[in-house]
Amino acid sequence: MSQWLGIIILFTLGAGLIVADLFLPSHLMLTVCALGLFAYALFLTFQISVVAGLVGLVLLVVIMVGVMALFLRVWPRTWVGQQVAPPNPVLGEKDRLPLEDLEPLIGRRGESLTSLRPVGACLFDGRRIECVAERGVIAPNVPVEAIRLVDRTLCVRPVSLSPGIR
Repeated sequence: MSQWLGIIILFTLGAGLIVADLFLPSHLMLTVCALGLFAYALFLTFQISVVAGLVGLVLLVVIMVGVMALFLRVWPRTWVGQQVAPPNPVLGEKDRLPLEDLEPLIGRRGESLTSLRPVGACLFDGRRIECVAERGVIAPNVPVEAIRLVDRTLCVRPVSLSPGIR
């Protein structure tokens, strides 16, 4: 009976280390130690009986799958989970560029400052503005024309200079 008590203690310590790894920033070192304890406990169980070892192995796999599913649901809500992967910020109206600044630029000409693949910077009336290319890639220092707003970003197309237009 003392062998079974030792095996139960090893499984309990392993489970405790896995729970502790949820809340402590150990970079999965506690989980590795817990897996070692589980492996040793299974080894001892197989020493007692092959049937008991197989039952313990099946139970351990089923429980570990359940714990992993719980881990994926609970961990992002813990302090450590929020430090490692904080929630995405929610942008409000005050965080966005006002449309009043961009609407007067529609139909005007400027110049691309960087490559637009499809996003880059353009110069309009001496102001650097983030723009998106209508299609394709626009090289730097190419004359562009603002054609519309797409999600609060100025959409531009290259201006083809014909001989009569300068």
